Amino acid sequence: MDVLAPALNATVIFGEHRYYGESIPFGNKSIAFNATYLKYLNVEQVFMDYVDLLKSIKANNSYDNFNGTNMTTPVYSFGGSYGGMLAAWLRMKYPTHF
Repeated sequence: MDVLAPALNATVIFGEHRYYGESIPFGNKSIAFNATYLKYLNVEQVFMDYVDLLKSIKANNSYDNFNGTNMTTPVYSFGGSYGGMLAAWLRMKYPTHF
């Protein structure tokens, strides 16, 4: 990516999956991993995190005029293993975004 992104004048962004790394909901692992709150650890929530991240990045950095269905800057999702499945599912579920 250190070679391909600059060659294509691309921006590479890695969103962190909720409940992993520093992205712990409620700011506390003991609360976040309580059975009551694990309902927020599902693929639909993750999809919306990435869609919202995309909207925020485009709005704050003026990549283009984003109106929810028509983007002038293409976005490609990719990954390996679980990340690859998420990338494919995002493309299937949100084809106008990814």
